[in-house]
Amino acid sequence: MAAQSCVWSDIFDDQSRANLERGLIATGTIAFLLGVWLSIALLLTNLRSDLSYRNLAFFTVIASLRRGVSVFSHLPLFNYSESFEDGVQYVSCDISGFWDSFWTVYEVESLTHVCIERYVVVKYTTRGWPIQKNHYVLFQSLCLLFASLYSLPPLFGIGRFGYDFSCQSCVLDMVLPETWDRYISVLIFLLRSVKSTGFMLTMLLWASNLESNYDDSEKSLKDKRFTKSAVVVTFVNLICWLPIAFLRGLVVFSYLFSGSIQTPPSASTVQFAVWTYWVAPAFTTLAMFLIDEKVHQKMLRVWKSDEKKDSVKNE
Repeated sequence: MAAQSCVWSDIFDDQSRANLERGLIATGTIAFLLGVWLSIALLLTNLRSDLSYRNLAFFTVIASLRRGVSVFSHLPLFNYSESFEDGVQYVSCDISGFWDSFWTVYEVESLTHVCIERYVVVKYTTRGWPIQKNHYVLFQSLCLLFASLYSLPPLFGIGRFGYDFSCQSCVLDMVLPETWDRYISVLIFLLRSVKSTGFMLTMLLWASNLESNYDDSEKSLKDKRFTKSAVVVTFVNLICWLPIAFLRGLVVFSYLFSGSIQTPPSASTVQFAVWTYWVAPAFTTLAMFLIDEKVHQKMLRVWKSDEKKDSVKNE
């Protein structure tokens, strides 16, 4: 993708753009390898029979695969040429922007529904209701629905996809159009970020409050331990996502209220924000390894076949 049609082309010179790409490959590789390790522990051991851990695995798999695909796409064998014709270039930006937006939203919504699941489980437990397995199908169906709703509008002319800060990939355009659909772009930004964050924090808070009334049974302690893991993983990811979300929000609202951004972010600021966002799955893996004893043991013994035969109930 050519940088000359990008609003942000002055942020990076050739050297800083090369540094950004090398950093993306490094952080993406680390995130992919550690994320796969955690995902294998969740899916290829007896943890997969626990619906809560299986629901978490959707998030870890999507997050790690996004980084892995990006790393492979930067290799010379898979990299696209920058000498596209103008017409093809714009189509390519729409397609890459759609897929990037779709999987980004799916990743966020998967974590959101990990938090919602905690509230639903605790609510059902306190009421003495049986847990409905079809809820877990509903969770992933909603993730797909929201990912589609937030990603499809630019393909139908409502909003648009444009280059991100690096001028090397396409996202929902931060430079708002002058037409009415600029408000749709702002709404999508708020729904993708503020709404999801609000749901995560609210669901975890409600779940923790309900768990404060739990007894000391093994089932109650198990629920509390997983809720603690969900809280830590959620805050780790929100911290990693915050810098890039703040930069994008700053641009979106600058264009909404003043029609331009007076001081574009520096190359080092963008690099830090992007690398922090991109390495998030690695911190998720480290967090689960350190604070969740069951996951810790499975990750250390993930290749031992006898672990797959154990019952979760006997742990």
